[in-house]
Amino acid sequence: MKVNLTQLADILEASGILWRLLSRSQLLAELRPRAVLQLARQVRRGLRGHLTLLRLHALAAPERLALCAEGIRLTYGELDARICRLAHGLRRLGVAPGDAVGLLLDNGHEFIEISAALGLLGATTVQIGYRLKPREVAYILSHAGVRALLYHAGHAEVATEALSLAQADGLPPPIRIVAGAGRGAVPYEELVSSGPTDDPPYAPGGSQGSLLLYTSGTTGRSKGARRDMASTSLTTVMAMLAELPLFRDDRHLVCCPLYHAAAPAFCACVMAVGGSLVIPRHFDATKVPALIEQERITSSVMVPTMLGRLMQLGDELRRHDLSSLRWLMSVAAPLPSELARQVEERLGPILYNMYGATETGIVTLARPGEHTARPGTIGRRVFGNDIRLLDEQGREVPVGQVGELYVKNGTLVSGYFRDPEATRQAMRDGYFSVGDLAYRDADGYYYLADRKSDMVISGGVNIYPLEIEQRLHSHPAVVDSAVIGVPDADWGESLWAYVVLRPGWEPGPELAAELCQFVSQELADYKRPRRVLFVDSIPRGPTGKIDKHMLRREARLLLQAMPTAHA
Repeated sequence: MKVNLTQLADILEASGILWRLLSRSQLLAELRPRAVLQLARQVRRGLRGHLTLLRLHALAAPERLALCAEGIRLTYGELDARICRLAHGLRRLGVAPGDAVGLLLDNGHEFIEISAALGLLGATTVQIGYRLKPREVAYILSHAGVRALLYHAGHAEVATEALSLAQADGLPPPIRIVAGAGRGAVPYEELVSSGPTDDPPYAPGGSQGSLLLYTSGTTGRSKGARRDMASTSLTTVMAMLAELPLFRDDRHLVCCPLYHAAAPAFCACVMAVGGSLVIPRHFDATKVPALIEQERITSSVMVPTMLGRLMQLGDELRRHDLSSLRWLMSVAAPLPSELARQVEERLGPILYNMYGATETGIVTLARPGEHTARPGTIGRRVFGNDIRLLDEQGREVPVGQVGELYVKNGTLVSGYFRDPEATRQAMRDGYFSVGDLAYRDADGYYYLADRKSDMVISGGVNIYPLEIEQRLHSHPAVVDSAVIGVPDADWGESLWAYVVLRPGWEPGPELAAELCQFVSQELADYKRPRRVLFVDSIPRGPTGKIDKHMLRREARLLLQAMPTAHA
């Protein structure tokens, strides 16, 4: 096999990255011959990927703290034993390699445990947002064809209704597993209370399972982005980790929901070097400073809205010792330059800004100081990424000009599950696009210019307006509507709905509130419009497509005239 100079340089750089990460984890100093032999036997039997590192830490330093969550503290040895027993319990229930298992969970130790157990079994993990409504959950259950559903007891009502709707749609009755007190389901702790702890049930053929993450689509239905873990390269992930001050003594505060793509990925990275996770059930900005001080938190990943909530605490931040923080990562939504300046002014040069997507993984990274020095930048490409900015004819645009951002790396999803047309539209010559428009400066820094689609990002959550418009159109008062995102200092963007009423209906605050409530009855609360504007007509182009650029311009003028219009 011929290797050119560029490939050789990449191999050498990847080897150097791996060596630095192994040195930071101190695994090489801790390993004993017996542990190495035991792990080698398990690798021959089928242990693969990041699960190898998790078990390696359990063998090398079983008493080191792995995680604490809602009153439970688990060492690496205890966590490894629970994962092993859980995998055996799931297999006894009938979960087989390739089966899809839905997770409707708040943040907690259960998410970490079952994700690893499903990886051992070679099953598919389907991450479901706990803020979704029953009909939205039912669609995911049916589309993914889940064999089992694990849910927290607090979500039993949503899970029950969603399962009923999915079964009415033809889904065979899934296995029900409940974490916490609940009826009509297998208790979660029963699955981890028996079975061997040193003989994990590995999937045949080296399978590490897969992830199926549902992200909103322009058709108004969620799209399932499928990632096969066995074919996923860790080179890009390792390259980004090497940029961070991430070490074995890291104490990582989990703030983002674990059903998002970023949060579990960073948890796996922290545990890969032997760090510890601190997992509150939900994010509460008012509790974060005290938690950082008490647990000596060194790192966290947040969406810009969360960072903004922290900055709003003002003097409360100064009343706590936050000196343990080594790095913060902003993800999921554009990071305002003013917010970046505030964070670095109050917490020091510790803020990183990552650009990526569920479908692509990590693409670019801005380091501390770069975002404020180059306002709006999403940083430079992370090693392992090949980025192209293309015009509508598929030609690369020159420096400084805007093009659609396409990327090729080892963490791309295999495509959209059971949606070949959406996969075809997103791919070009092996490169993937989620519809973002960007440009690059002469120094190799990238900047987002706009979004090709109409997607709105509010509080780090992707929202596509079409499903909201479809819901509004089903109300008897509405003849036409358009939903857009407008700038919002708190959420990044907030939703405004332009509505044309049928004759005989009177516009007013009561009807506006009724329409917002009508949306919330079927869709997640974060999809509820913050403002309803009644208009005579919706602007459209020659082909009948809504002119949302015009609506956004009008909305910005309204915001300038009425600064509190978005409240």
